[in-house]
Amino acid sequence: MNKIRFLFLFPIGLSLSVQAQKTDSLVGKWKYYDIYNKQIYDTNTLKLAKEYFSGMTFYFKANNHYKALVMNNPDEGVWSLNESTSKVRLTSYKGSSNESKILALNNDKLILSIGEGAFIMTRTNPTESDNIEQPLPQIKTVAATKSQISKKWFLQRREVPGRSEAQLKMASKLIKGAYAHFKQNGEYEAQSLKVTESGRWVFGPDNKSIIVTIENQQRIWNIKSISATQLVLISGYTEELWKFTTKLL
Repeated sequence: MNKIRFLFLFPIGLSLSVQAQKTDSLVGKWKYYDIYNKQIYDTNTLKLAKEYFSGMTFYFKANNHYKALVMNNPDEGVWSLNESTSKVRLTSYKGSSNESKILALNNDKLILSIGEGAFIMTRTNPTESDNIEQPLPQIKTVAATKSQISKKWFLQRREVPGRSEAQLKMASKLIKGAYAHFKQNGEYEAQSLKVTESGRWVFGPDNKSIIVTIENQQRIWNIKSISATQLVLISGYTEELWKFTTKLL
């Protein structure tokens, strides 16, 4: 797994210039073909990469809906392309949003950076199931003020649909002490399992959601409820709830 991590952290020198991309050119389904610049990696790293990513696909639909399969994890949401920067942003219904750089694109080949690694993708035909879009759950949100949100919130419970009560209680024990700190100046800090991360936060439309940005990655939370001591967030457009309190229990 260390070699896979190395694959994404190793800076790639690019000599390929990219012309302005057209959104229409990206539409379609793409599947993994090979590692880009694979000559810089050793045989074992390439072998591991193929095992993990050989089934990877991205399906960019004309209505800006996407489906993806990365490391056997299915995902879908909405996509947009910034043609001036050649960056495509994927905003998952699960609540995350990431940018990837298009290094090259023509009718049959897409070279796409993910993290600091890059993959060569080729066109393939979508299946009937690819065109079935996941219905979004109907969620109710509330608006919040900056003074209400700007606190250090301790994660009390994470409710994931499909998990048993015993599993939820075990997870609650593991995350004890985890927190999210939304600071008044827009800075963000969080800690879980003794790992600390920092970035920036802003409200989404109508102050009913929170968008956290860490480097080029974003996390989107919809606000389900808030009081002086309790905060309940919805992860993206899912039924997954994150419950916070101002006191460490």
